[in-house]
This record gives sequence, structure tokens and C-alpha cells, in this order.
Amino acid sequence: CTDNLWSDQSLETDPDLPPGWRKICDSLGTYYWHVPTGTTQWQHPARTTSPGGHPEADGEETLQGREGDVASPWSRPVSVIPKSCSAHFWWLCQRAPEPQRVSAQCFAVSSLGWGEIPEEDLAPGKSSIAVNNCIQQLSNSKGQGSAENRGEGQDLVMILKKDTMSLVDPLDRSLIHRQPILNIRVWGVGCDNGRDRDFAFVASDKDTCVLKCHVFHCNVPAKGIAKALHEMCSKIVAERAVASSRLPRAATLEPIFTEDLPLQVDILEAVRQSMQTYEALYIGSLPVPRAMG
Repeated sequence: CTDNLWSDQSLETDPDLPPGWRKICDSLGTYYWHVPTGTTQWQHPARTTSPGGHPEADGEETLQGREGDVASPWSRPVSVIPKSCSAHFWWLCQRAPEPQRVSAQCFAVSSLGWGEIPEEDLAPGKSSIAVNNCIQQLSNSKGQGSAENRGEGQDLVMILKKDTMSLVDPLDRSLIHRQPILNIRVWGVGCDNGRDRDFAFVASDKDTCVLKCHVFHCNVPAKGIAKALHEMCSKIVAERAVASSRLPRAATLEPIFTEDLPLQVDILEAVRQSMQTYEALYIGSLPVPRAMG
């Protein structure tokens, strides 16, 4: 087998396959690709017969197996990305063992670039406006090669798993960027007409400490990404609470409070995540007759 997924050697014709199916063999194994829909699965697809004795239409049996079976969510057609990338996209979400795979969510996105955002624009009441303005600016200048569109045009797979957002090249599966979710300051979905498929997040660049607003265009409504991030933050909070309850009091983990969780704002679905830690020395306390100062 060859590592080049799309070479003639890796795309094999199997006379036992139903119409539209191709057998693919690469270094990770052998699987089957339904070309018209982009469906990919491990099992050898079999021809099935309808109750009237006639073969089912091409593609109807792709993931159902025996009558009454429910298709695995990991074998459903990947219709949100071009068919030429569907098998690559599927492999990225398949490489982990199934118990771990369930916790990973994949989204096909196209980078619109990034722009700098001043710290003061992330103040409460301003962050959603700043992110929405950045979405508008980068969306409107798409394809114009402007300086603001740094990183524009790259097709990526956004993988949300555990406490990390990963951006991966769908063709060679190389890791482009890894972002800890709790280090994201703000994320949101465009609110203007036609912007509901634009997603953005703001985080500090680890090398320059510049706040960058990264904007992506999704093939599906971007609220799915925002919802997934919200759920992941809630899960992180729950896991930390459990971990803290099992530790001695002196070693308790720093808590994450409710105000640090995803928030809804009027013009943008956004999340503000800003955690600051200060060291302090407790001196003591004295009783006072009433509250003062």
C-alpha cells in the first residue's frame, strides 16, 4: 500500500463492491469510500435486496447494514467538506480508539485570517463588538490579499477534544495550531446577515503576547462550534470540581467560577474567559462595629 491516498495504487476497484464504492488502502489500513456522497467506512459494503427482490438504489445501503440497524455516527457521510477531502477528514476523526473518539468533535473550516485586538477592547460590554467588527473586516476583505488577512484561505479541520482546540491540515494531517480552550479570551459567531457561518476566537500569541482574533468560515452554521466549546468548558469546570474535592484542603485546585463560563451577549454569541491569579499573604482580621469604607 502507498501513503498517497489518492494515487491509482491506493484506489482499488473491487468487483464485489456496490456501484459507486471504491476500496482505499494506505499505511493506516483498508477502508471503503462511497464516491458520490463522500461516505467512508471500515466494513466491506454489501449489496442488499429490497423486500420486492430488487437491489436497493445505489448508496441506500451504505451505512445501514442489516435492516433496522442504526448507522454509526462515525460512518455517516461527511458532507460539510469537499468530497476530495472527505476521506482525509474522516481519518482525522477516526484515529483515536472509539471510547476517546466520542469526545472529539470535528468541523471543516476555512481560515479568513487574523487581526490584532487591543486589550481594552476585550473589556465587558466591548468584547462582542470588537470580535464582530473583526469578523466583518476579514470577511469583507476575503480574497483581496490585504495585510489584515494574514493566514487567509487555508482549509483546515478544527478538532475539539478534551480541553484543546486543534487546527489540522485535512490533506497531510499535520498540526497547524493547538490552542488550550481555557486560554481563549473570547469566542463568538457573526451576527450580521450571512455571517452565521463565521466563527472567531481571541487568544494571546504565545511568542509575541499580541492578542489575535482568528476568523474562520464554516460550511455549517458556526453556532455548533460555540455550543461545543460551551459544553467543553462546563465539563472542565465539573472535572476540576471533582478533582478539588479529592485533594487535601491545602492543595485544592484553583476553582473556575460561574462568571468564567460562556455567556450570551446581545449582538454576538460570545464567551469571555479571563482568569487572573494573584499571590497574597493573609495577615488576619479584627471585629468592627459596622461595615465601613
